[in-house]
Amino acid sequence: MKYKKAGNELLVPKPKIVMRTEDGKLVEEVRVVADSRFQWNGKNLASEIRLIDPDTGNQVPSSEVLEILEHYAYKYLDEDGKEIEKVKDEEGRLVLPVLYYAVQEDGSEEECSPFPRTEVIDLRNEDYWVPSTSIDGFEFDSVYEIFSDSPMVAKRLFEEAEKRLKADQIGITTFSWGGFIQYYAFLCPLLKDGKFVWLLKLSATKLLYNHLQEPPEKLKIPIREAPTLKTLPPVLAMVAVAKKKQNK
Repeated sequence: MKYKKAGNELLVPKPKIVMRTEDGKLVEEVRVVADSRFQWNGKNLASEIRLIDPDTGNQVPSSEVLEILEHYAYKYLDEDGKEIEKVKDEEGRLVLPVLYYAVQEDGSEEECSPFPRTEVIDLRNEDYWVPSTSIDGFEFDSVYEIFSDSPMVAKRLFEEAEKRLKADQIGITTFSWGGFIQYYAFLCPLLKDGKFVWLLKLSATKLLYNHLQEPPEKLKIPIREAPTLKTLPPVLAMVAVAKKKQNK
């Protein structure tokens, strides 16, 4: 017998994102610590650090010293070394005053905006409830439990879980924490030891089988295959902001 690790297929786009100021200057996020690097007018400066024994006043070789990082901070610098500071938006939230671009395969850049953070998981559309076997083959980045301390909400969650368990269904939609990553989200009711909970499973990849083989002889008893999920809810493309330019 042979064995080989199964592959995977990326289901959601994850392009490289670059930041630019309104006048087109590149912006990079840097982690600033005491002795990482020093910038001046967009240049990395050479630095010399002397380590002194406080008891003797003698210099200690840096190769003999253990460096301990106690703290650091993130800063945003444009290509000239100027720091870009966050400002408050219309809702009072601190945001970075930059434009975002998705780098295409040919190296060109397309202006885009980050996904909004998912606040409401809306599964009122019955088309988003699919057979539970539809989840087979997906790889999960993370799994969360959904529950409530409110008796009224817990009752509603149980009624919905009971309904979907009887129908052998799970819900599927999309989910984002904000930023430039969006996941497929599976809402799965779970009944265990007489108790229940809802699971939120997030996935961006699906298993890819490269070594499926034909059976050596005809199956004597038909085996029911799990139905393949033909259509997934559309993953939102990053919100283009070109309309702003058109309105100018």
